[in-house]
Amino acid sequence: MTGAPRTEPRRPDRLRERVRATRSDPSLRREADMTAFYLGLTLLVALNVAPDDVPPPLPELLLVIWGSTVGLAVAHWFALTLAGLLVRDASLHRTPGELLFSQVVMAVVLASVASAVVVLSPDPAEVPTARMSVAVFIGALVTVEARTSGEPLWRAVSVGCAALGVALALATVKLALT
Repeated sequence: MTGAPRTEPRRPDRLRERVRATRSDPSLRREADMTAFYLGLTLLVALNVAPDDVPPPLPELLLVIWGSTVGLAVAHWFALTLAGLLVRDASLHRTPGELLFSQVVMAVVLASVASAVVVLSPDPAEVPTARMSVAVFIGALVTVEARTSGEPLWRAVSVGCAALGVALALATVKLALT
C-alpha cells in the first residue's frame, strides 16, 4: 500500500525553520533577546551566591546554571501565557508555543555557554569564569544586535561593553540587596 507523499517537513527541517524564525522575526528575536538578558542577569546573581574559592560540586553548579536559565524561561513563558489569556492584545501575533520556543532556545544557548566554561575551567575557577562568560555573553549579544540594527562596529562594541558592565553592576547590587 502506498501512502500519500509527506507534505510536512521532516522534524530536523521544522526545528531549523523554527530556529530561523526566532532570529529573523523581529518579535520573536526581541523576545529571545529579552529572555537572554533577563536570564543572564539572574544567572549572574545565582553564580554570585557561591563563594569563588569554594565552588559547589560540578553537578550542583550545572544544576544552578540549567535551572536558572531553562527553568526560569519556562516559568516566564507560563506567566506570559497566563497574562495573555487574561488580557487580550490584538497586536500580539505569536502563539504561546512560538514564544516558548524562542525563549527556551536562548536559554539553552546561554546555559550551554556557561556549562562549557564551567566544565573546561580549572578548579576552583569555575564560578568566576562562568560569571564572566555570562557577562561576556550579554555584551556579545548586545554587540551582535547593534550591528544587525546597522550600528557601526565601534558603537556596537561600545554598547556591548557598556551592557556587560551594567549587567555585572546590576547583579552585584541585586545580590547586595538580598
